[in-house]
Amino acid sequence: MPELAQLVEGVVQQRFPLERTVVRIGRGPSNDIQLDDSTVSSAHALIQRKPNDYMEGVDDYFLVDLESTNRTYVNGEAVTRHRLVHDDQIRIGWATFKFVDESAAPLEETAYILPEK
Repeated sequence: MPELAQLVEGVVQQRFPLERTVVRIGRGPSNDIQLDDSTVSSAHALIQRKPNDYMEGVDDYFLVDLESTNRTYVNGEAVTRHRLVHDDQIRIGWATFKFVDESAAPLEETAYILPEK
């Protein structure tokens, strides 16, 4: 099961399994991952699980910024929507997370040829 690992100075402090189809992140109490940080918007971002278009039984995870005031960052770059891959570093406000999906097939072992659209 993929998860977000919250990091403090590079050390995992908390793990959030991504069990739901949509996981909401923000400062407000209705979020699945609530961050007590004034630089985080009430409804800051979400992670959405969707079936992969080409590989049966494989899910993709997308991080979506909800037009937050201070933006959402993946690997140091501001994003509005980003497909997450294992070890992506996410910053929301002052909080840092790592996307952990150890079940993802490494490209060295499996290559997929996608049909042209």
